[in-house]
Amino acid sequence: MKVFLSTPPGKTTEKWPPLGLLYLASSLREERGDDVVVCDAFCADMDMESLVSRIIKEGPDVVGLNCSTHTFLEAVNVLEKVRAALPESVIVLGGYHATFATENILRSYESIDYIIRGEAERSLVKLLDHLEGGTDPSDVEGICYLKGEGLVERPICLVDDLDGLPFPDRRMLGDLKYGYTHAGVPLTFGKFTTISSSRGCPFRCTYCSCAAFSLNRWRPRSPENVVEELESIYSEGYESCVFVDDNFTHNPKRAERICELIRERRIRMALYCEGRVDSASKELMRAMKGAGFDVIYFGAESASSRTLEYYKKHITPEKTATAVANAKDAGMLVITSYIIGAPVERQEDVAKTIDFIRGSRPHAVQVNILDCLVGTEIWNDMCHQGLIGPEEWKTNHRIYEYRTSPFDQERLQGLVDEAYSEWLRGWWSRDGVAEFLKVLWRNNTARRVVFTNLFNPNVRAQLRDGVRPFHTKREGQEAINPPVQASLSRR
Repeated sequence: MKVFLSTPPGKTTEKWPPLGLLYLASSLREERGDDVVVCDAFCADMDMESLVSRIIKEGPDVVGLNCSTHTFLEAVNVLEKVRAALPESVIVLGGYHATFATENILRSYESIDYIIRGEAERSLVKLLDHLEGGTDPSDVEGICYLKGEGLVERPICLVDDLDGLPFPDRRMLGDLKYGYTHAGVPLTFGKFTTISSSRGCPFRCTYCSCAAFSLNRWRPRSPENVVEELESIYSEGYESCVFVDDNFTHNPKRAERICELIRERRIRMALYCEGRVDSASKELMRAMKGAGFDVIYFGAESASSRTLEYYKKHITPEKTATAVANAKDAGMLVITSYIIGAPVERQEDVAKTIDFIRGSRPHAVQVNILDCLVGTEIWNDMCHQGLIGPEEWKTNHRIYEYRTSPFDQERLQGLVDEAYSEWLRGWWSRDGVAEFLKVLWRNNTARRVVFTNLFNPNVRAQLRDGVRPFHTKREGQEAINPPVQASLSRR
C-alpha cells in the first residue's frame, strides 16, 4: 500500500525531526514493505493548501497525520480537504490530542476513519493488514472508530520491547534542515537530529499529559541499542543531538552506562537532554558531561512548596538548587522551566519562584503561564467542576480563561516578564560574570552560542528592548521539549 505520513502544517523555529512518524515508516517498511512517504509539513513551514496539494499529488491509499492540542484544528482542516479530494483513501489520526479526545473527534469529523491511541508501530501494521484483507480491525491495539452509531475503542497501546523496533530512517526527511533558533538567534549547530532512548514517565504531574499517554510507565531501550543508533547517526555526519526522553536520568546507572559506551566508541557530538532534579547527582552530571552532554533541561516549575504539591512534582526547591549546582559544577549549560498561575498560587509563591530564578542563575530559563491541556489532571478536574464548555476540547486554553487563578491575564504576563528581568539581573554581578566566563571556558556549546551570535543584531535588539533572550519555548506542557512518544505524535 502507499502510505503518506505527515505532521500538520504550521510554522516553527524549533525544527526537530518527527521521530514518531519515522518510527512508523520504518516499521511499515520492515513488516510489510509498504511504499511510505514522510512529510514534515510543520518544520517545512508548509501551509494547509501546500500540504493538501502534496497529498493529492501522491494519491496514497492511507493518510496518517499526528496532532497535539495546539495543532489539532490545522490537522483536521487538512484531512477534511483530503477526504473531499480522495474519498477512497483511508484517513488515520494519532498523537496526544487524538488519544485523549477520541470520541469527540470521531463524532465531530466524519473525514477521520480511525484513531490510534498511544504508540502505533505495531498497531498501524495490523490495521493495514486488515485493510488489505477487508477484515474488521477491532482487534488492533489502540484502535478507535465508529461502527454504525457505536464506538469501537481499544485501550492505549504501548510498545514494551523498544529494542525490537527498527531505527528511524532520517533520510526519509530529505534535505530539510533541522535545529533550533529563537528570535533570530541560532542555539544548535551543525547537522542536527534527535534520538529517543526511553519512553514514558512514571510521575503524575497534574499539568502534563505525557504520563497519561504512557500509562505512567517508563520503558527504556538498552544502553547498547541506544548507542548503536547514536553511532550510526554520528557516522552520517550529525554533530548535535537532543535526547527527547521525558526523563533521560530516571535510571542513573543506565544513563552512566550510555555515557560509558559513548566514550568507548569515541562518539563526539554535542548532546542535550531533559532530567529530573532528584536524579542529578554530581557523579552522573560529570559522567554525562564527559560523554558530550553539554546541555541539560530541568522542569523546576516552582520554588513554592505549596505550588509544587499542587503540581504533584514530588521535588523540593532545595533539590532543584542542588541539581542546578551539580550540573554547573560539571560544566553543563543548565535550562530550567517554571509555570505561573496555579489556582493555589499566591503572590508570595510567585515571589519565591522569581527570587529563586535570580539566585540560582540558570543559563537559560523558560517561564510559562499554566496551560490547561486535554488529557491532564488539571483539565479533568475542571471538567468535573463544570468549567469546560462543550467545544473547548478542540483547542489549548490558559488558566486565566477559567478565572481559577488569583491572577488575571495582564498580571500573569507581568509576572512572567518580571521573572525574565530578574533572571537577567542575576547575571549582572561579579559572581555572575565570573560564572559566565567559567562556562565559556568549559563548555563548547556555550562558546558556539556566544561567539556565533556575538555580532548578531537580533541579540543586541533583545538585550536593548528587554525581550526574553535565549529562553526556550515549549508547546504548553505537552510533549515537553522534546519529548517523543513513538506514535503519530509530532516528535
